[in-house]
Amino acid sequence: MNGFRRIRLFSAVTWAVGTVVVVALAFFTFPSLAINPRTGELLVGEGEGEYEYPWETPGATELEIVDGVVHGTRAGGYLRLPGGSALLTLTPAPGNDEDEWVRVYQQRGTGTDPEASDWDWPGYLGALYPDSDVVVLPGSEDGLLWFGEALDDWSATVTYPEATPMTGTASGKGNALLLYEGEALSGRFQHTGTGVFLVGAVTVGDWNSLVNDVDEVDERASWEPTDRIVFQVESDTGDGNWTITLDTPAGAAPDPAPTPAP
Repeated sequence: MNGFRRIRLFSAVTWAVGTVVVVALAFFTFPSLAINPRTGELLVGEGEGEYEYPWETPGATELEIVDGVVHGTRAGGYLRLPGGSALLTLTPAPGNDEDEWVRVYQQRGTGTDPEASDWDWPGYLGALYPDSDVVVLPGSEDGLLWFGEALDDWSATVTYPEATPMTGTASGKGNALLLYEGEALSGRFQHTGTGVFLVGAVTVGDWNSLVNDVDEVDERASWEPTDRIVFQVESDTGDGNWTITLDTPAGAAPDPAPTPAP
């Protein structure tokens, strides 16, 4: 083995061993990292096992909406959601700490004992932080809205937006909330022009990112079966136009083609 090959072998072994050591140190030393699906922002957590869900705290505080505002504490708490109530949006109120990050979860049912046999694990809807909002689709039965622990006391403004009903296709510009109550489970999401194009799927007790892109976008996405879904469109940073086209469910007859003009 010549000197050059020995140097290469030594360097490769040293690099491999060093990589293993660095990964091991990072695993035990650094906090957990995650990507915010809505903004792409890198989030630094405190590591697995450090976060306590609000329903695991004995004697959780019941919160109320007073004059369109819900006031929370560092310990979090829960808000009652009457069955059949209107779609609502939570937005951080002015005066909150800029570093505040309040996780929001929706639970089907009103039980507060996680050990109960009929306990329904709450689904994550998003977080309240500067320039954000959380859209909540209440179910037909009573439920709870949980708020996680925070750095300090906080407040959120509660509004009741009107979602635009859609059937097979919707187009627009800027932000929108679209309510779909059909059987389609997938669709095509297009955006032309500049700016972000984010689409979230809001269902009872859940939120999922369908599209997270910028400028020219032409993507397909799917979602779990549900009787109602709200498409949360965020596209207000540029001059882009968007179109959402839902797929025809299997076995359903497509819309008839328009009759050509004579």
